[in-house]
Amino acid sequence: MTTMIDKIWQADFQQQTFRQLLNAFSRPGSIVALPNAGGRDALGVLATLIDGETSLADPHGLLTDNDLLRLQLRPSKLEQAMYIICQGARPVDFEPRLGTLASPEYGATLIVLVDSVCAGNPRYRLSGPGIETFATLSLQGLDSGWIQQRSQWNSAFPMGVDMLLIADDGLVAVPRTTRITEEN
Repeated sequence: MTTMIDKIWQADFQQQTFRQLLNAFSRPGSIVALPNAGGRDALGVLATLIDGETSLADPHGLLTDNDLLRLQLRPSKLEQAMYIICQGARPVDFEPRLGTLASPEYGATLIVLVDSVCAGNPRYRLSGPGIETFATLSLQGLDSGWIQQRSQWNSAFPMGVDMLLIADDGLVAVPRTTRITEEN
């Protein structure tokens, strides 16, 4: 008798997800499709990025105890976490780690769940490395304070945070090098 293992924990799924994450980070603001994770896209991304050497904070309680067990990690304090999974519809109420001038790679990666990366208002204009001229992004389900807070976190570049915006309709990477302005 064989035991069925959920596909998000299998190598093929994680390799496909990793390829899509590379595509997203190489073209900030572009919407990429993730492999079908059965409505658990964020968990699929975490299963791809997280291992026993990384740390994760879940301030909005988005993961179950079983998820944490399968990820093989212990929750971390927000200010120490390498990854933070959070709900974009909620106001920003934490301070992530930003790295240091000597080690900016220690800035956190925020995995922000939103309702849509294809529709909604406001629209944002993105520019910076990996974007030929500019890109536009429409988001639904992101509290208005996120973009301003992200700007403050990234104001002492190269320190700052990288963001992955995840919705049912796709994933968008917004590295700290990307400039965002609201269009209206």
